[in-house]
Amino acid sequence: MKNRAAAVLLAVLAVPVSAAAPRRPPAPAAHPRVAVILDDFGLTYKANPPDEVWMKLDEPLTFAVMPESPLTRQAARATLAAGKQLIIHYPFDPFQRLKLPKDRVAPADVASVRRLLEKSRKEIPGAVGLNNHRSYRATMNRPLMDAFMKLLKPTGLYFVDARVSAHTVAYAAARAAGIPSAENYMFLDTAQVHTKAFCEKHLAEAVALARRRGSAVVIGHHYFHGTFDCLKEAMPRYAAQGVLFVHASEVVR
Repeated sequence: MKNRAAAVLLAVLAVPVSAAAPRRPPAPAAHPRVAVILDDFGLTYKANPPDEVWMKLDEPLTFAVMPESPLTRQAARATLAAGKQLIIHYPFDPFQRLKLPKDRVAPADVASVRRLLEKSRKEIPGAVGLNNHRSYRATMNRPLMDAFMKLLKPTGLYFVDARVSAHTVAYAAARAAGIPSAENYMFLDTAQVHTKAFCEKHLAEAVALARRRGSAVVIGHHYFHGTFDCLKEAMPRYAAQGVLFVHASEVVR
């Protein structure tokens, strides 16, 4: 009995201290990566910063071009010529008239999203990924998201869930389908508030997240001078501090 007790005691003492010690928080990322996506290229108005000035920004950026827009093809060509990463800015609702039943996918919905996906790829050749434009109801509908991801998978495009709803299931559906994917952490601007200060605040939060977790995705819109001025000034400053601005393809998993 004494020998057995001694053996048990030795076994307990042999357990590494680290196994019983509380886990330490992960160390800050040495080179945090931030992917900035700019949405809505293809729609440009006179009050917007011209597409040409966006194309001249030095840091890696990902430009999302809308299908079926006045400047779709032109914006896609300019994006590739400027060395930016090109993705499709794909709309579901309200731009497509979708039935969106909760318990099944409607065949008419599948036909609609397939047609637009095929058209988008023809209008935006060279795209390597896709994110959703608006699509509040559709991205909460698991049957449709599962069906859409089955269509997207063979294309080889990655997927970024813009997270226009807190209840989105689009990212989960993409992951389940085996599609390289990521989620938007926050928007750098809104239709109501798009000042330089607003963008700077949210970009700082995204950088802080990337320093904790290794990477972050943020989305802005090419319409706003405040967003442009923010990125033009802030990205080189953060880059000098060791933050790596990367294309969205570098943070999907």
